[in-house]
Amino acid sequence: MRSVRALACLAVVAASAVAQINTVPGLDGSLTNSTSPTQFGRRGTYPNGETGMSYSYTMCNPGRVPIPWNAPMNPDHPMFAYMVVRESNGRMEQVTNPATTYVKHSFAAANTASTCGGTCTTTGTGLRVNCTDTYGASTNANRFYLGPADEIDPWTGIWNPVGSYFDRGDPDVGFPANSDGARSLSSTQTSAMDTVKNRVTLRDQDLLVPGRLFYCMHIVVRGESGDLHFNNFAHRQMTATWNGSTAWTFANTGVPFTQGSVLQQWAGSTLRYARNGLDDGHFFVAVKVTPNGNGTWHYEYAVQNFDNHRGGASLRIPLDASYNVSGIGFRDPDQDALNDWTAVRSGNELVFGATATNPLNWNNLFNFWFDCDAPPVTGAVVVDQARLGNGALSVTVEAQVPSAPAAVTSLGAGCGTVVPFLAAVGRPTIPSAGFGLAVQAAPGAGLALFASLGSDSVPVGPGCTQWLASQSLATHGFYVTDGAGAASVPLPVPNNPSLEGVVLYWQAAQVAPAGAMIPLSNGLATRIATR
Repeated sequence: MRSVRALACLAVVAASAVAQINTVPGLDGSLTNSTSPTQFGRRGTYPNGETGMSYSYTMCNPGRVPIPWNAPMNPDHPMFAYMVVRESNGRMEQVTNPATTYVKHSFAAANTASTCGGTCTTTGTGLRVNCTDTYGASTNANRFYLGPADEIDPWTGIWNPVGSYFDRGDPDVGFPANSDGARSLSSTQTSAMDTVKNRVTLRDQDLLVPGRLFYCMHIVVRGESGDLHFNNFAHRQMTATWNGSTAWTFANTGVPFTQGSVLQQWAGSTLRYARNGLDDGHFFVAVKVTPNGNGTWHYEYAVQNFDNHRGGASLRIPLDASYNVSGIGFRDPDQDALNDWTAVRSGNELVFGATATNPLNWNNLFNFWFDCDAPPVTGAVVVDQARLGNGALSVTVEAQVPSAPAAVTSLGAGCGTVVPFLAAVGRPTIPSAGFGLAVQAAPGAGLALFASLGSDSVPVGPGCTQWLASQSLATHGFYVTDGAGAASVPLPVPNNPSLEGVVLYWQAAQVAPAGAMIPLSNGLATRIATR
């Protein structure tokens, strides 16, 4: 992944920092309902065929300005992305292939009765303030308005019609008509397509797997602030039943229409998200950790790119080199094993890296898993960006990760004529009745031992450094060395799993005559863990 990061570095140097270049104050779209999942076509033979389906949505305008709503080839209109996710065998998996499930480009707003909490206004064009619009399942299945997701920037909502799928046509009409900004995709072309192409595409084999199915919708509104994106996506549970001859029947069941990531429905998981500042969108990370019953734990990660345009090139999970890992796996929804991400141990990380052709693009959910002999703690994973652009090189998301081992590390050297020295006795494992610190200083010296929850590097005299953070600094105790200059500090670690991952920082100061420099010991960091 060094090459990806190096390229991103050059991009940061070359580009000026631009935060949501096209944000329109007061612009806000909200998804308020999705229903009527319906089959619109079949290809292949059951149980190895595919179904083309779609579903309806209702969107409202709770903002302060109308939402532009122009038909393509005008670029200023909302776009609607589809996804179907299945929870089965302890995993949340996307089952719609992003290459074959296209995005709906809207073309007109009906401005019907409000579900936005106010009266539908009668002024303005597009979707007016406090008004709603519903596109039925059959309208959303119309291939005349379906285009590929990779043409759209989900963070800004920008779509360029010139050279787009609509401009090129299907089949491609050739130069110059395929790049003149005029629509070449015609109803004659779409009518000639098989009945599945470009619609929400589902494989029979995926629908036959036991579990829970969810259909999801994501609105992309050109110029909407990223802070307002969270009411733009939602999900709903459904069933899929084969009728025994030619069709799947879909029906709403279980979880009702719910705004937010479908990953919140993953039983037993924790869900967090983060974005690339003001420059790009969000990654959601859900983690489910279960004990295997043999001293190891199974880690399942589901990472969803909600609206990050630059995409994900790697997932980095902290993993101490001393821990053992097995059963590493990856899954994406495209059924192509040749572009699967691969995993390597690199330093104190487990790194899943993308192929050049398969980054984690928006409206996609990838799965990563492994077994490890370290229990989980709250930490963070890192998603490295895949493409050049403004913003940071990576996005850090809080997540459950394997704990680092119990350890004692040095913060730096002490100072003084006779330098006090701190050393650990044993390791701070849970539990450890014999753990402690040993102090070596001048015979009969008085010492104060200090502890802190953080470290620092503060010069306090010639060649002397305070290694502890002052904000949480506390006196642990006072000690006097024996005739050999030694003192012991018992620090037994109880059998308390909640201490996993706690780091304490230590430094001692020797009593000195008034006006003399106070000798300081070296600094130590002690990390408490189960092994």
